[in-house]
Amino acid sequence: MNKVVKFIRDNYIAFVVYAFIGWLYEEAWFLFVEKEVVNRGALVGPYLPIYGFGMLILLLILNKYKSKKHKLSDELNGNIAVISLVTFIAITVIEYTTPKAENYNVLTFFGRYWLVILLPVVISLIVRYLIVHKSKLKKIKNIDVTPIVVCLIIWIVTTLIEYVSHYVIDVYFGKELWNYSTDFLNINARVNFDASRNFAIGGAALLYFIQPLINKITKSKNKYINVIVILVAIIMFIDVIYSFLIK
Repeated sequence: MNKVVKFIRDNYIAFVVYAFIGWLYEEAWFLFVEKEVVNRGALVGPYLPIYGFGMLILLLILNKYKSKKHKLSDELNGNIAVISLVTFIAITVIEYTTPKAENYNVLTFFGRYWLVILLPVVISLIVRYLIVHKSKLKKIKNIDVTPIVVCLIIWIVTTLIEYVSHYVIDVYFGKELWNYSTDFLNINARVNFDASRNFAIGGAALLYFIQPLINKITKSKNKYINVIVILVAIIMFIDVIYSFLIK
């Protein structure tokens, strides 16, 4: 198989798997927490593309990073602080340049949410000081913090993806698929603390436990895999046309 075709096929398989897992997650959430049965998303089928695209972006960013060990001392030299500060700036710009969602709750960004974003910076500075100046704590500088940094990056990336997705769907397609206006630490009712936390934990679990299984599938030489991929692609294409242009 051509390398380009294989690359597209393998990523599409991952996209479909994660889109389906995302749909299962949201269905389960509404069933057990909200006590109602709904078909989440704008499409008819059992998949939420936002989860598929989100995981592909995370794979692009983190696939190589998570495969290596990263010591606490290395990360404290700048990575954690830089990530948090860039996020702080990005969300501040978003907060004050994009239109407010309907029923926007005036729990402002500078009210509380900035504490969540800047907390890793404060913690990193404190820990860095301790491991440099306190001899008893110097041993912890060699601890592998890769999973923690992976979760932090996923938290930030998925929050931005959810915000942008909500904005695009709301403004350009006239649909509001979710509204966090009454939830704790929300920004423009488009993202909130609880959802971002869940995405961080869930995204890390998918990267570490589900992606290896997907890799085994893509490396398989089963002749039916390509047929299934083509059929699923056709079904999803028809679903998108129906849901956005006909329905």
